[in-house]
Amino acid sequence: MKNSLLTPVRLVVAFSLLAVSASAQFNKDVRLRIGDPAPAIKVETWVRGAPVTQFEKGKVYVLDFWATWCGGCIMAFPHISAIAEKFGDRVSFSSIDTYEAIGDSGKKVDPVEKVKAFLKTEPAQKLTLSVAIDGGSNAMWDAWIKPLRRGGLPTTFVIDQEGRIAWVDVNLDNLEWALDQVLAGRWDRAKAAAIMQARDDIDDRVMELMRSMEGPPGQKPLTPEQRQMNQAIFSACEAFENKFPDRKDAVAFYKLCALLEIDRSKLGGMLEQMAADPLSRYLHMSDSAYLVALTKDLPPSAHAGAAKVLERGLLNPHPQPNTCGKNALTYKRLAAAYDMAGEPAKATAAIENALTLAGAEGAPAEQIAELKQMLEKFRSAAPRHE
Repeated sequence: MKNSLLTPVRLVVAFSLLAVSASAQFNKDVRLRIGDPAPAIKVETWVRGAPVTQFEKGKVYVLDFWATWCGGCIMAFPHISAIAEKFGDRVSFSSIDTYEAIGDSGKKVDPVEKVKAFLKTEPAQKLTLSVAIDGGSNAMWDAWIKPLRRGGLPTTFVIDQEGRIAWVDVNLDNLEWALDQVLAGRWDRAKAAAIMQARDDIDDRVMELMRSMEGPPGQKPLTPEQRQMNQAIFSACEAFENKFPDRKDAVAFYKLCALLEIDRSKLGGMLEQMAADPLSRYLHMSDSAYLVALTKDLPPSAHAGAAKVLERGLLNPHPQPNTCGKNALTYKRLAAAYDMAGEPAKATAAIENALTLAGAEGAPAEQIAELKQMLEKFRSAAPRHE
């Protein structure tokens, strides 16, 4: 695998912003929402673990939908498996393979045999859940994924003690938080549904703006019409925060993107809020730091805020490539953020960590050389103590 330490800044803002995967489709005819009764489980076969044929009253279930062609799904295997291990027999976890035909390029491939073969591969060993295969009929896809506003993979559902959908998302960062509340009987389905609807409404505004733009936010001047759209997004985010003050995380990234055009002096505070909020998603924090690094002429406070979200990213127990975790790339990004914030001593400490980890990760010589050049630059800028 190619070492990604020096991968050019890849901004996935347009995609992570909307929380979509390569297969995602946005559905105007939404027929499945939080609070609805969970659809039936109709799979072709179970190939691992005890089958789940119905949702028993009083029990909590997690269904995690994936496919062999979905890279994001496979990267999340260790994360969902760790969560399942944590909750043990208090929650029933099942992994549902679905919609395999999309990855077969028109070939007639038996999805059951395809998945059975995949489960013997090294990446699949990190998935420890019971596994069911939707099969050629795509009955589970049609009943569970297609009726959602966002139809794509991965998608994870929580089914509560009453057999209703309590939570649905494409990201696992808040799954444990949701399960804790569902198990304790504190989960408010109506509130969760209202939050999802309000966030989806903002999504629609953001999608409209992004379609009209060339490149990510903050990089090119907006037209008068785009400025109006951006202001409307910012206002909608503030209205959301006023209505759901404990769920600012849900719109923080949208608001940060809007602030790039409205008031860059507030970026630092916005990033600090994201870093401090336990519900902030690691991918959104990582992309926020990328966006700050990409944008010219930002105040030092914005880069200091980016450093805080990157520091938070170091704590992610389930890091994914190029996003966060204690690795050379994250420390390199952290060092650059501290440098732009005018803190050479902290930049030096971060790049020293990057160098140590780069050696352990087997980074190529040219990458080690670049880190050493950065180290010399930061050391020369750091104040000397006599």
